[in-house]
Amino acid sequence: MIPNAVASTGPYAGLWSHLKSINHALERALAAGSSKELAELDIDRLRALSEFLDGGLSSAPGASGLSTSLVEYSNLTEPDYNAAIDLRSRLAYVPEFDNWLKSSKKGFDTKLQRLIASISNFLSPSGDLLARETPHQEFEILRAIVQSLLSEAETALH
Repeated sequence: MIPNAVASTGPYAGLWSHLKSINHALERALAAGSSKELAELDIDRLRALSEFLDGGLSSAPGASGLSTSLVEYSNLTEPDYNAAIDLRSRLAYVPEFDNWLKSSKKGFDTKLQRLIASISNFLSPSGDLLARETPHQEFEILRAIVQSLLSEAETALH
């Protein structure tokens, strides 16, 4: 990003831009209905989201030692979204994620792994000629997560 643009928009501009791009990729994936209709940039953004979520998995609650503030991200020269955001604490405030699979009493890691798997399965090339259909429920939850983070980044910009 151009240094002048960062100076005029604040330190959260990179995070906001990345999240906004991921959000648009999720919108296009939901509208497209299959993985074959996506542009390479959308596929790249969905992979980035999968990697970001994978970084949120931990062996024990609170063991990650990650900050709950986006301030640390804003000071990074090379963005490391996994190290900057504690997903466990953030997702507690996303009702769509919290209420999803609540009746089956799935834990945080299980639910997060299922979201990651839905992205991976959607993007993986299928052996047949048919494209994989978009997992709408999971992608709507992913959008809610991204929009929650995006909202916080937008607030920090002002």
